[in-house]
Amino acid sequence: MGTANSKYIDLASGLPRVANNEMLYKKLLAKFETSVDMAAFEAALAVRDFTKAGEIVHAAKGVAGNLSLAAFYENSVVLMDQLRGGGTPAPGSVDSFKRLYAETVKAISDYLN
Repeated sequence: MGTANSKYIDLASGLPRVANNEMLYKKLLAKFETSVDMAAFEAALAVRDFTKAGEIVHAAKGVAGNLSLAAFYENSVVLMDQLRGGGTPAPGSVDSFKRLYAETVKAISDYLN
């Protein structure tokens, strides 16, 4: 098992959320990649359905918050606020969201392997 990158995975906060059950926490982390529907997010953006995109970001924020995935959570909060009510995302926000998602998935993979 690798070491958790604290920029992406906050073990000090995440483990207590699951009663310090490391096996359960790892199991939940392993499901993160598929719990965020990036294909639906991309599809919503393609048709400029910012309300739907915001719903997907809101769900991603919840998962990231529950797992203490700090950087992705913080980015999701910002993007969700921009998309609230069908608002248009600020330049670079979507790219940051996608990048941090990919970096978080990689950090989880490194930690679990």
